[in-house]
Amino acid sequence: MRKAKIFSVFLSIILLCSIFSGSISAFAAFTPKFALHSEGVYMVNLDTGIVIVSKNADKQLAPASTTKIMTALIALENIKDFDQTVSITSDATDEFWSGDPNYSGPSTADLRAGQENVTYWDCLYALMVCSACEAGNILALNIAGSIPDFVDMMNMKAAQIGCTGTHFANTHGLYSKDNYTTAKDLYLITKYAMDNYPGFMKIASTTDYKMPANSANPDGYSIHTTNKLMVDGSYYYEGVQGVKTGSINEYYEYKDGAWDTANPKPGSMALVTTCQKKGSDGRGYHYMIVSLGAPFYDENGEKSNYSFKDHIALYDWAYNEFVYTNIVKANEQITQVDVNQGKDADKVGICAAEDYYTLLEKSLNKTTVSKEIKLYPERVPVQAPQNKGYEVGELELRLNDETLATVKLITESDIQIDANEFYMEKIKQIIANPMFKAIVALCVVELILAIVTHQLKLNYRRKVAEMNRRRRINPTPAKKKGKW
Repeated sequence: MRKAKIFSVFLSIILLCSIFSGSISAFAAFTPKFALHSEGVYMVNLDTGIVIVSKNADKQLAPASTTKIMTALIALENIKDFDQTVSITSDATDEFWSGDPNYSGPSTADLRAGQENVTYWDCLYALMVCSACEAGNILALNIAGSIPDFVDMMNMKAAQIGCTGTHFANTHGLYSKDNYTTAKDLYLITKYAMDNYPGFMKIASTTDYKMPANSANPDGYSIHTTNKLMVDGSYYYEGVQGVKTGSINEYYEYKDGAWDTANPKPGSMALVTTCQKKGSDGRGYHYMIVSLGAPFYDENGEKSNYSFKDHIALYDWAYNEFVYTNIVKANEQITQVDVNQGKDADKVGICAAEDYYTLLEKSLNKTTVSKEIKLYPERVPVQAPQNKGYEVGELELRLNDETLATVKLITESDIQIDANEFYMEKIKQIIANPMFKAIVALCVVELILAIVTHQLKLNYRRKVAEMNRRRRINPTPAKKKGKW
């Protein structure tokens, strides 16, 4: 009975200690095998968001007429009725007339002050198709009331989109030291316009547009795209859509209300295009290229068209060489990790949670992509029991020292617990717990005290019993009165 009681107390201690113890995840950039004339280039696969080329992508350069992409974006966001006619004043047009009939100045659509039959649609098409500078000012005055207020809207939008190297000083892109952007920022602006306003690409991909009649053209007239990649000729490229050209051959500073034509400065070319067609593997691919700072003239002093040449070379390279490649397959075992208290298993395989594809040149293969396993220390070794699919880390995929992606790593099978090992481990933990040791020590002391006390009581009872026995054997003689 006493042993059963002691064992019960011991189990209660273990239980108390156990309770107490328990309470106590795409960037890559490739290098083309040919020279690029443009100073800044940013090329992205729009299907995946993978950066194909990044050359001086954050360098601040003159956007020229690609500025009009932002002008169009602000207009699309703020125009309520595109069929409404606009007011055209000399404030919008006079900036682009020198008074010299032989002067070949900034590009215009011949919109005239006082003309009353021009709609917002006409201005947008003039802006993006033939790069009409006055169309930008007309839109600004009709939407914001003043050109400076409209330009403020352009800069606020650029900041909202995430541009960090851009500042606009006008609506059209003519030279100003305060009008600059980067290839990456211009990509962000164009992508935003494409994603949020379907009409943007419809306008930007138009090659010809009929303008309303004016005093110089009583029967109306047509404007034509400045993007030679979209029209028949030596620079035509199948699949190109939009977006905007920009060029300054010998630009002039605008001083004191007039163009300083006596002091021309060397200009440059800019270009934003997209292209969508099948690659060499028969699969469709969609790209965007932004290029800034291409020389306007070649070494012979002739117009170079280097922007068009760069885009053609890049598209040829991408469509001929890049293919989707499977780098990691879902459920493909990557490695194994240790298991704690697993039933008939001290290790478990881990695999990728999903497939991962990326674009690679044909000359490369998936082994070119490095794989780095990063396990979560708090989850490895894996403590049984766990279900299949338990996340234990991630696989970082890298190419050219850039991280392509991170893929979750999960267990590939269920893990059952070994009950015997589990309880033995619990007992070991409990025994190793300082609290348990203290309680056991206290119990031992109490047990010893109980034994000692019990023994003392027993000895005392024995002594009393012995004394009583002796009295019975040798009784004490009774005393007599008066004498012994």
